[in-house]
Amino acid sequence: MDKFIKFFKNSVFVLVFCCPFFVFADDWVLAGQKFTFAQKGIENSSNAKIASVLPQLILEQIAENSIRSVSSQEQLDRELYALQTERLSLFLQLSKENKTRDSLVLSKTNPRELKKAIREEEEKISEIEKKIDENLSAVQKTKEKYSRQIALENGEFFDEKKHDDNFFGKLPFAFMKKKEGESKKINENVVLYKNDPSSLFSPSENALALGEESFSFNSEISAAKINALLAGKIALYGEYVSVTVKLYFFPGAASSPEITEVGNANDLVSISQNIARNLMPEIANSVPVKIKIEIEPEQAAKSGIVSVDGVIVPAKEEVVVNAGVHSITVSANGFEKQTVNYAFAGEDFFTVKTTLRPLVMGNLELCLKKMAKGVFYFNALDSSPVDEENRFAASTVNGRPILGIFENSEGESAFIYISEKLAQDGNILSVNAKPYDREKHIDRQRRRMYTAYSVLICSLVPTFFTVGNFTAMNNSYAAGRANFDEVKKWQKYSYYSIGVSCTAGAWFAFEMVRYLFAANEVLPARAVQKK
Repeated sequence: MDKFIKFFKNSVFVLVFCCPFFVFADDWVLAGQKFTFAQKGIENSSNAKIASVLPQLILEQIAENSIRSVSSQEQLDRELYALQTERLSLFLQLSKENKTRDSLVLSKTNPRELKKAIREEEEKISEIEKKIDENLSAVQKTKEKYSRQIALENGEFFDEKKHDDNFFGKLPFAFMKKKEGESKKINENVVLYKNDPSSLFSPSENALALGEESFSFNSEISAAKINALLAGKIALYGEYVSVTVKLYFFPGAASSPEITEVGNANDLVSISQNIARNLMPEIANSVPVKIKIEIEPEQAAKSGIVSVDGVIVPAKEEVVVNAGVHSITVSANGFEKQTVNYAFAGEDFFTVKTTLRPLVMGNLELCLKKMAKGVFYFNALDSSPVDEENRFAASTVNGRPILGIFENSEGESAFIYISEKLAQDGNILSVNAKPYDREKHIDRQRRRMYTAYSVLICSLVPTFFTVGNFTAMNNSYAAGRANFDEVKKWQKYSYYSIGVSCTAGAWFAFEMVRYLFAANEVLPARAVQKK
């Protein structure tokens, strides 16, 4: 079934595709480490700089907003690594509890206390051993969960007969359905380590000595939340350099095929660009996608020009690109240009439909409701001065809304807005623009509101005090323990205090309304049809 996705309010772009279910998960972090030299004795300060600059340049070339399709093997490695980490932690706990149990013989002299303490420790040991067994069982279940997917992705035979729920009779072919519990397809956004190509990962000397496949190296990579590491070797011969790089995927340290590039040592940018281009298929880990662009109306399709990521492509042919975010621009003579950005992933074919709007050109006139000398600026493109002699400013229109600014002779400005309905050829409009320093005005009104609020809060203290004393005296008078004059005195004080608080409350409400009006004045003044 075709799915339609609207990219603009007026249905300018529509993507149509048959889409299987896939999931966008967390970011897939790519890092690089300082390259090493294949030759010995050439690691001077200049060459050491090359070893750091090359991986940084390569990472800079990695396309932004790339998407990686995570393989089933990679998902399996992640889950197995998490289970392995849990087992190591459980084993350390088991070792600790066993040592604690053995030391009880020396620390407990009372036989009854010793027996009780040993029993408690053995219960803890038994619980940990149970968790380890559950962990080992989970390892097997996890491998089974991914076994079929990994076999299918690698093009290997998978015996469906062993899985009755996936096999329908003895047919010359097997009907396979998705098993319950099997993982969903995952697509992750490719991001750089610390979001900075100049930040290289620096493993400890011990991990570096043990190598990328060691548990220590994997642990440091996992702690840094890195999914792939770029490593390489450099060979220098005179002015020429050979760079061999490979990607290590973690956990597991599975490596990609080596990529070797040769070039001039003075042109490291070209070398890094070529390497990055060859690395992208390994990073994306997905087949290229085809995009077909359909332009409407027919008149626009005849002169339509299509560009993908800034490169012009044949308008009537399918375009093949790597999976990921791409920018598509469609233009035609006499029509408005349209651009869309979309993450093309999870499918191998997309149809992009666009309906271009006719380009409507014209002019309108605009004046101030209250005349002032200044300049109108429209959409940062047109400018038109106004004064007592030339009251109307002129602006070109194309049927789209206009956002502009009026700036008076004193440098004060005000935003204006002309709606799409009024932005038509031949219209004569007026706008009640009031140029002044809005930030200063809002700040002044805010201070006044806070002052009124402070007075209100302070006035409540004597109000509560006097009203409380009046209530107490009134109750005492009713009980025959206070005289009438004392009650009248506190009643008078309470009335005075309540009056002050009410006045302060009204002042605060007044200033708050003024502040809200001041804050609302940052919105652009809307143009209206001149009468």
